[in-house]
Amino acid sequence: MELGQTLQLPQAPSGLRGRIRVPPSKSLAQRYLLAASLAGPPAQVEHFSPAEDPQLLLQALQELGYGFAVAGPTVRVQGFAERGGATLFFGNNGTGLRLLLAQLAAIPGRWVVDGVPRLRERPLGGLLAALRQLGAVVDGERLPLVVHGRPLAGGRVRLDASQSSQFVSALMFLGVRLPLGLEVELAGVVPSWPYVTLSAAVLQAFGAQVELSPSRLRVAGPLRPCTVAVEGDWSAAAFPLVGVAVAGGAVEVQGVDPTSPQGDLAIVQLLHQAGCQVEERPDGVWIEGPGRRPLRGNLANVPDLFPPLAVYVALRGGKLEGLGHLAYKESPRVEVMARHLSALGLDVGADGDSFWGSGTPTAPRAPAEPLSPFGDHRIAMALAVAGLVTPGLRLSEPVCVAKSWPDFFRSWSQLIGAAG
Repeated sequence: MELGQTLQLPQAPSGLRGRIRVPPSKSLAQRYLLAASLAGPPAQVEHFSPAEDPQLLLQALQELGYGFAVAGPTVRVQGFAERGGATLFFGNNGTGLRLLLAQLAAIPGRWVVDGVPRLRERPLGGLLAALRQLGAVVDGERLPLVVHGRPLAGGRVRLDASQSSQFVSALMFLGVRLPLGLEVELAGVVPSWPYVTLSAAVLQAFGAQVELSPSRLRVAGPLRPCTVAVEGDWSAAAFPLVGVAVAGGAVEVQGVDPTSPQGDLAIVQLLHQAGCQVEERPDGVWIEGPGRRPLRGNLANVPDLFPPLAVYVALRGGKLEGLGHLAYKESPRVEVMARHLSALGLDVGADGDSFWGSGTPTAPRAPAEPLSPFGDHRIAMALAVAGLVTPGLRLSEPVCVAKSWPDFFRSWSQLIGAAG
């Protein structure tokens, strides 16, 4: 499918049917790639994601001095050669930025770090404060930053991670390279906690010592080289799954692991509550819809599920809570989804932490102008879900889905074609 500046989103009057394979997890791919780099040769990552974010991290690591042999979806670590400095660009990749920013603090050199305007707005304060406690020298509080990397010993540090769990993950990956390891006191409630446990699982797979609780963590290296494979992305799987809940039909979502450590596996239970049938299959899950019940849930641990579930709640009713830190994502997601769904004529409301819909039987209608995802891949894919039941809905900037699922719209259209 050719993606221009504006895309007419397809309807699915007969629901979605067929099979769809989701891409490798971008969150897991980035963690595996960094762990493999720190472990050194012959560490290898298989099924590495072709999405924009993991590729940006791969490029940044190469500019930092790490060598890789890339053969299709397999990335093999070849070693590290000091560069003494570089300018690193992260696009809108918050995970890659925060993970590597902590590494730069301990690698001698002058490192200039930047990204797109939205990434410049995303918070770094808690992470920078913790790095400075360890002796890091960083000029600035938000991008662009200059990091004057130098050897750090490690030890104890206090971290305010209330704005992002990625601050915690960044310190965990830093700790395995420091001579004294790292002990971190976690102040306040850490959002998206499953991403912290995912980081711990990745580091442990490479031999790290990790002790983790909601208030404290200890981590130490060194890491041992090994070969790992990136599993399918449950965050991506949520879009076809919710698409079936909204429009009906039956779809097998392939490539995801029903025993995955990814927090967004929670979508299965949420759609059970909505009235869908969801069953495990040898290579993923099968779902039959539509869902007919209002949905209530707290998404504080699984915020990436919000955009597609907002479409469901707007149509069927219910309330989603635990959304406060979504303001720091690729776009202010609660505000954007509330605005767009209201533009479709749906009865929804939102405040800083919650989103709700009445589920009144109003047929959504497309506005005259295309809706913008504000460069946010998950907003774009959520609007594709809304487009299933909204005649004539158009989307601007469809190419932003490349951040996590470059092939999304081609795969999406095949499900709709199978339903015709």
